[in-house]
Amino acid sequence: MKYQKKYIGLTQIEKLNFDKMGEHNMKDDTKISAIKEAEKCYKKGLEYGARGEAEGAIKNWQKAVELDPEFFIAWYNLGNAYYIGLGDFEEAFECWEKALKLKPDDIDLLYNLGNAYRELQEFEKAIECYRKVTELEPEDHENWNNMANAFFGMGEEESAIECWKKALEIKPDKIETMYNLAVYYYKVKEFDFSIEWTKKALEIKPNSYELKRLLEAAEEGIERNTNQ
Repeated sequence: MKYQKKYIGLTQIEKLNFDKMGEHNMKDDTKISAIKEAEKCYKKGLEYGARGEAEGAIKNWQKAVELDPEFFIAWYNLGNAYYIGLGDFEEAFECWEKALKLKPDDIDLLYNLGNAYRELQEFEKAIECYRKVTELEPEDHENWNNMANAFFGMGEEESAIECWKKALEIKPDKIETMYNLAVYYYKVKEFDFSIEWTKKALEIKPNSYELKRLLEAAEEGIERNTNQ
């Protein structure tokens, strides 16, 4: 995940309602001023983020959401900074949840939440996020692959295989998914299937040391079974 380098500008300011006579009250002026200042803080945070300085980015993005609590992209990147830069899951989730209330169908946000939950081995929550992504973007092969990994982490192997195969339907040359299938079949000692998927991956990446080792191990597994 990377810091998202975009910002909310005039679109927010233009949403303020002025009366038909062109008059406005002090609350409008205050809100406009706060949004403009929030933008400045957000862009300054991006500069820190680009240099990998998470604490500086957090300080500025925190100020941005204080000035404008509806600043979605600031909440989103604030969560990313806590997650990536500081490894602070608790703060990251708090920021992402606030962002989610503003944009419940944002794919990048749901994807990040899913990956974070999976890293924490909260697989059911991860799958819930990934399912939402598939509803919004059914052809996202990366999401299908990650959802498979979450199912595998839960021990739901049949669901994992279905998701891996769905990922390959969308992107037939996805080596990572082929490798996942090959490793799974090796672990359950279905060596023929492991060899099949490993060879398919080697057709695309013939010099992969990792794939060659897996192929050798699967072939040795068949040989052991033959000699028993």
